Amino acid sequence: MTPFTSHRNANQTRHKMLLIALTLLIASSATSAQEKWSNIRQELLIEDTRQLVEILENSHPDPYLKGGGKIAFHRRFQEVLLQIPEEGLTLKEYYRLLLPLVGSVGDGHTFLLPPWPTQGDSGLPFTFNIVDKNLYAEKVFEPGHKFLLGAKLKSINNISFGDLLERFKPLIGWDTEYQLLTLFRRFLNDLSLLGILFPEWNQERPLKIEFLLPTGETKSLLVSVKGKIPSQPIEAPSKVILPSTEKIDFAYSFLDPEKETCLLRIDGMFGYRENFELFRAMGANWVPLQASRVYEKFHQKKAPDNLDQLIAAIPSATETFRQMVEEMKKTDTKKLLVDLRKNGGGNFLMAYILAYFLFDQEEIKRASDSFSIKKYSDLYFANYPNDSLEKVNEGRKIALTRTDYGFADDPYFKNKLVSAADKEAEWEKQLKMIPTFYSEYKSGLYKKYYRPDEIVIISSPWTYSSAHTLMLMFYRMGAKIIGVPSGQAGNCFGDILMFQLKNTGIRGYVSHKLFISFPEDPSLGHILKPHRELTYDDLRRCQFDPNASILLALGEL
Repeated sequence: MTPFTSHRNANQTRHKMLLIALTLLIASSATSAQEKWSNIRQELLIEDTRQLVEILENSHPDPYLKGGGKIAFHRRFQEVLLQIPEEGLTLKEYYRLLLPLVGSVGDGHTFLLPPWPTQGDSGLPFTFNIVDKNLYAEKVFEPGHKFLLGAKLKSINNISFGDLLERFKPLIGWDTEYQLLTLFRRFLNDLSLLGILFPEWNQERPLKIEFLLPTGETKSLLVSVKGKIPSQPIEAPSKVILPSTEKIDFAYSFLDPEKETCLLRIDGMFGYRENFELFRAMGANWVPLQASRVYEKFHQKKAPDNLDQLIAAIPSATETFRQMVEEMKKTDTKKLLVDLRKNGGGNFLMAYILAYFLFDQEEIKRASDSFSIKKYSDLYFANYPNDSLEKVNEGRKIALTRTDYGFADDPYFKNKLVSAADKEAEWEKQLKMIPTFYSEYKSGLYKKYYRPDEIVIISSPWTYSSAHTLMLMFYRMGAKIIGVPSGQAGNCFGDILMFQLKNTGIRGYVSHKLFISFPEDPSLGHILKPHRELTYDDLRRCQFDPNASILLALGEL
């Protein structure tokens, strides 16, 4: 999940509020036009800035690590204070002033939401995708622009693509260059965010966009960004028919009559029954609303008031994956493709459920050796009201305070403090909170039921958060990765806490965990490179088929 567009199990949640954050972004704080353009008093802005710094310092595991240390952080903080004039600032001006301070934390999960409704149907009338660390036009919205399909973005208003990225970098936290490109693309597709990227630009005037066509020719266009972008895009045709995720985020189909290749498409890891079972048992107050949205999208009717009936009627990952492996075993399927290109995260539990049907339990345990370090704070306990310091300290020899770090997941401490029997008991306790999967797990009838000869993960820069963790887990068990690298780093901060500034109402998220997947290999911890990376030449060979990564996995490129 990214700020301008991502759970592990109960103890390893990366992005619990991911879908909620996305919803808030699309319909951000309801700010009236007067509030947006009127100046807010200087003393109120100074108070909010101090509150923001306090939140970052008290809640983030290490807000100084990537920005030059604590003194550098406080230098930037005081620079912000000095830039607040006596007459105050508008909300939009103040938001723009805060972005580099939060961006200096260098964390893709720590960010501020725009304090105005963002406009997903404004901005440049192109949908860009990422390959070879470049943006290319994957979709256009006007028939006259069809010749731009596959063209690389070269410049905007005579500022080169490289210089634009340098201008953008200080505005946002990011983990990898691929994640940076996804965030940059988001700014291009929203008029209000474009205005932040180009403060010198008069929005009544068109933007000059320069493209490098697949032929090698350069083409310049003057593009007006006034008015809404049409809802139906134009893109190159595809040779691949994907299973539909119109109603639910996970589905599978076979790509050939003999059923030798199965394609499992997972566009998200939030909207499935087991996720709501788990978080309902944990007491999460957002379950009824979010479960109702998933139900109504799938069934196309109003959700029942009874929460038991509601959750039971949401499609189950356990039942879907069990049916899939039954079919694969029956037809002796040779290859399973797991398409994670549009998967921004959710609850990592889905990854374990999928692995349960394919792999041996000992393999899964060895592949799940990532761990996290948690930072406790007042904001943490406000976001997790069902947790408490008393629960945290149950069984501890030395009690933690409300501001301490939790190292219970760290292998060094875990092996010293927790016996194997206690670990197994805790795992059993968590599984009982997920009755749909727990009944399958206890029966053992489909454990390691069928594993095809080849498992391939299809990756993109939007393969994020828990989707990245799924990819990493399967990679450790022998799966191949094909596509464009994920924007997610294996060693990163994550698991976000929501906050809101007192006077301006600006909302944001701050990480409270450090995740470590590759303690001994910083390069892999930064970017998990595909075994075969999709290139621009590959795209050109298949006439920019939007499913080129799948064709690559099938050996057709």
